[in-house]
Amino acid sequence: MTRAALPAALAAAGSLLLSACGGDDGPAGPDGASPPPPSTAAGGTTTTAGGVRSAGRVDPRRGGFEIALGEWALTPEVEAIRPGRVTFVVANRGTMPHGFEIEREGDDSDAGKVETRVLEPGERVRVTLRLRPGVYKLECNVDGHDDLGMETLLEVKKDARPVRAGGGQGTSARDEAAVDIRGFAFEPRRLEARVGQEVRWTNHDAAEHTVTEQGGGLDSGRMAGGATFTASFDRPGAFRYVCALHPAMTGVVVVREP
Repeated sequence: MTRAALPAALAAAGSLLLSACGGDDGPAGPDGASPPPPSTAAGGTTTTAGGVRSAGRVDPRRGGFEIALGEWALTPEVEAIRPGRVTFVVANRGTMPHGFEIEREGDDSDAGKVETRVLEPGERVRVTLRLRPGVYKLECNVDGHDDLGMETLLEVKKDARPVRAGGGQGTSARDEAAVDIRGFAFEPRRLEARVGQEVRWTNHDAAEHTVTEQGGGLDSGRMAGGATFTASFDRPGAFRYVCALHPAMTGVVVVREP
C-alpha cells in the first residue's frame, strides 16, 4: 500500500504536521508493516491525544475524526473541531475511486496542503495532523470531483463544541424508532422495532440516498439531503436493506411482537 503524498515543505511550514498515513482495512503496506486498527467512533473506548470528555460529551477527534467520501459529497463527522493533533479516518463509501485533500484557507503555497492516494471503494486511510486555528478546505483530490460537490470547510477553533457521546438508541420521545443517515452510513445500523411501530429514516447527508429492502418490498426512492422516509412492518422478522446508490451502506430492522 502506498503512503499518502506529502509536500516536501510540509514540516517547515509548521501549519500541518503529518504524523502517520496508511490503510487500515486493506492489505499491509509495501514495507510489510501491518495496517493500524480500525478507528473507534466518538463515544468509543480509545482516546487519542487531545481528546476531551465532559458531562457525557466528547471532542470528535477521540478515536479518530471520520471523513466519509461518496457520490457526490465529502462528509466530515462535524463542521468544527478544537485545535491540536487530529487523526482523520478517511473512508471511501462510494462506488467510484475517491481521495482526500486538506488545505488551510489563506495559504498562498502548497506547503500546507496534504493529500492521500486515491482510494478504491471500501478502502480507508488514517492521516494524523496537527491543526492550528483557522478554516480548512476539505475536498476529493480526484480531478473534477470537487466541482460535483465533494468539498466542504472545516473550522478549527478553541471553543468548538464537543459532540454527544454514545449516540442515540434509535427511539424518540414519541416512541418512534429512528435511523439517521449520516456520513454514508445508517445509524444505528441495527434497529429493533415492534410490529406496527413507525420507523423514520432521516437523511442528514448532502448526497442522495435510498432505503431499499433487499429482495424487494420497502423502497424510499431517492432521498435528498434533509428528506425523511417512514414505514412500519406488519409482521416479525429481520428486514435487511441497503442504499441503492451506495450498496456498501446496509442496515437491518429487527421487528418483534409488541
